[in-house]
Amino acid sequence: MILALLMSAALSGADQPAASAEAATPQAIPVAAPLNKGEQRIKMVCRKEAPTGTRLAKRTCLSLEDWKRRSEEDQEAMRQMAMKSAFSDVRGR
Repeated sequence: MILALLMSAALSGADQPAASAEAATPQAIPVAAPLNKGEQRIKMVCRKEAPTGTRLAKRTCLSLEDWKRRSEEDQEAMRQMAMKSAFSDVRGR
């Protein structure tokens, strides 16, 4: 009985996804489209990153400016950790 209901629902809805897929498809915007005054193109760079403790990589897409800022923030965090460990070594002696 349940199988029959599922089959009828699947068959009756077979025509609808095709129509809704067309409506849900976003319109393509050409890359070479002219820019309005004050607009600029942003180049996105995607990288695969595997967080510590996992082998499964995630795809992360950021602009070049965001990647540079992230790199600088990471370097600053490493400097901070190095300074903390240097001071803790001096205090421990």
